[in-house]
Amino acid sequence: MNTEERSVQNEPTGKRNTTKPKRKKKRSNVKPEGFQEFEALAKGILEGQEVSYFEWLHKKHQEVVLHFNLSNKDFIAEMAREVD
Repeated sequence: MNTEERSVQNEPTGKRNTTKPKRKKKRSNVKPEGFQEFEALAKGILEGQEVSYFEWLHKKHQEVVLHFNLSNKDFIAEMAREVD
């Protein structure tokens, strides 16, 4: 049943059906297939190089945040000015 048919059915009551169309829900925080195997391999490689996996991962997180901030620096500056 499309939107027109729903609103026609509801005309006698004077109410319109305002339900939104359903969207596919994006799966979030789901590890991709094979993640654990690659994580274990990366940990092994870094351990062999005497590098802490968690220090390395922390640096990667910082890089993501820094890149995001630099990409949006004008917007961030504008938001900061609005707060003042």
